[in-house]
Amino acid sequence: MINDKSTIVSSVVKELRQAILDGMLKGGDRIIQEEWADKLKVSRMPIREALTQLEAIGLVKVIPHKGAIVNSFTKEDIEEVYTMRMMLEGLVVEKALPYISEVDKRLLEETLIEMENLEINEETNELYIQLNNEYHKLLRQKSPWVRLMKTVDNLGISPVAPSLLHEYYQQTQREHRLIYEAVCRGSASEVRSAVEYHVLRTKNNLLEYMEMID
Repeated sequence: MINDKSTIVSSVVKELRQAILDGMLKGGDRIIQEEWADKLKVSRMPIREALTQLEAIGLVKVIPHKGAIVNSFTKEDIEEVYTMRMMLEGLVVEKALPYISEVDKRLLEETLIEMENLEINEETNELYIQLNNEYHKLLRQKSPWVRLMKTVDNLGISPVAPSLLHEYYQQTQREHRLIYEAVCRGSASEVRSAVEYHVLRTKNNLLEYMEMID
């Protein structure tokens, strides 16, 4: 039996996330911790920690006194959220640009290289998603437009299907590097355009994927 806590939580996150993406758990379903603890042969603690991670990426909503509820995602949801992200995230990063330090740039580069060196498979999907989230947060965290940054943070993201990670990995990484290079050049217009294109392309890929699974 694997006793490493982080490995157990990662495994639970993977199982629950796959159940949501496969439709075993549908929008509005309640995730009963006791049932999943029994099913996965773990204690309730890693289930709770996994649900916190799934809430952070927008797959579930944890409601006090009710527990975790699976979020519903429609094509209209994707269209709305990613159109808003395209319009707002580019602006947030543009405003952050003058305050991105050399230390921040090194952290961005380290995260970028870690993503580029990662071989995408079932074991690394969750790590890639985590690194992707960290990369985007690093880009916008110095923005002085705090209310706008919080709006972007609160929009969340849609569930990312593993097949999309595989299919668009190279393209996604090219876009991440273009954004990083624009940051290093200090070009506000390039940064904003690169972020907007990246979010728009992601939206279109998600909509295509939803068309295929309908």
